Amino acid sequence: MKLNIKERIKKSVSGEEHRRNLRHGSYSFVVTLIVIAVIVAVNLVVGQLPTSATQIDASSQKLYSIGDETKEFVGSLEEDVQLYYIVTSGNEDSLVSKMLERYQDLSSHLTVETIDPDLHPEFTAQYTDEEVSDNSVIVVSGSKNRIVSYSDMYPSSYYSSSSEFDGEGQLTSAISYVTSDETLTVYQLTGHEEQSLGSNFTDAIEKNNISLEDLSLVTMDSVPEDAAALIINAPAKDFSSEETDKLINYMENGGKILLFTDYTADEMVNLDRFLENYGLERDNGIVMEEDADHYVPQRPDGILPELNTSSEFASGMSSDSYVLMQDAQAIREIDSYRDSLEITPILSTTDSGYIKQVEDGMISFEKNSEDETGSFDVGVSVSENMGNEVTAELVYFSSSTLNNDSYDELVMNGNSELLTKVITGLCNIDESESISIPVKSLSVSYLSYTQQSAAFWRTVIMIIIPAAFLAAGFCIWIRRRRR
Repeated sequence: MKLNIKERIKKSVSGEEHRRNLRHGSYSFVVTLIVIAVIVAVNLVVGQLPTSATQIDASSQKLYSIGDETKEFVGSLEEDVQLYYIVTSGNEDSLVSKMLERYQDLSSHLTVETIDPDLHPEFTAQYTDEEVSDNSVIVVSGSKNRIVSYSDMYPSSYYSSSSEFDGEGQLTSAISYVTSDETLTVYQLTGHEEQSLGSNFTDAIEKNNISLEDLSLVTMDSVPEDAAALIINAPAKDFSSEETDKLINYMENGGKILLFTDYTADEMVNLDRFLENYGLERDNGIVMEEDADHYVPQRPDGILPELNTSSEFASGMSSDSYVLMQDAQAIREIDSYRDSLEITPILSTTDSGYIKQVEDGMISFEKNSEDETGSFDVGVSVSENMGNEVTAELVYFSSSTLNNDSYDELVMNGNSELLTKVITGLCNIDESESISIPVKSLSVSYLSYTQQSAAFWRTVIMIIIPAAFLAAGFCIWIRRRRR
């Protein structure tokens, strides 16, 4: 045993084994260096990749992703744009910061710089006298700038208590504003107890860099010359004869009007005179829908009209898109009007539509033999060539619920999508230049369904599924009994 131990000791210190151990050690060292070099190289390459390629957006609403509309617009920038991210260190909002990283990857003309107001307290003073909240972004190009406040990115939802994220829509709109040469002005008529426009619609207007201003024709001799269009939203009181003449005069000079009306028992003589001048009249009753696929559950007056996608103002929308209106009136063509007028339906009921008359302020949903039936228009456009390449245009919807936020959100913003197309069409904004990026919900999406689909799922859940379980249970019981 002692001899073996001595021999092993002698062998372990021999030169041959020492050289063998040295070779193995050198090989391991070289392999380690190569692996480290590969890891460093991979990290350097990955570090140069855009954020979109290195980070996966697993959110159901794609909160961290940038849409194709923004990618195309920002990717085509020819002017330098600076985004100054105003945030105190440690207070960064992950949605905002990651979104800005993705913007920076879209164009070499766009740069993002983080400004800590604690370190640079005077920085924002060159752009505004007001306090700029944390996580706001100042968008600058040349001499123009716009501040996208943190509160603008998280607008409160009218229909839901949950919030929404509108960072992409606000930022892309701001970039469009600072790189555009002009800003259009749209006026909204006041003085007749008009309804307020829904915030979804006004946001869409502002995102297209359109300034929205109030206008009273009582104090003005005419519609201002800089008006790209005029919006009249459900006046509760009639126009004066003089105001009506001013509206007609505006149209005769190539004006553009978007008109909403609501049912009222009061006579609107001058409003009706204006409509008749463009070949239209309103029915006294309320439009209902009998086709279960075209009204909301239990409310046949809450109609889901068919879209005429061949219309200039609905082109590009899917014929399957939902648009929701309530208590609309039928819009009819009068018996005789000028040949120069071109009237085109935009929204219509199915052939199963019917009209109910209001009696003593009350209305019944139930259809009877006295009710007029058929397809009724609830949204139309009228155009008239005035010569010298000047065209007057009127778009008329017979219910202001079309621009109401609560109705819009029930149909996944289908209403505001249509109205965005209408207002940009009236303002002659090219579709490729129109910015229409919807907000992203931070909450669970609401399910949109019609009366027919509601009835179908009630049948499935309350009858078919229980019956299937009962049948399966009965079959199992029979098989066991026979054993």
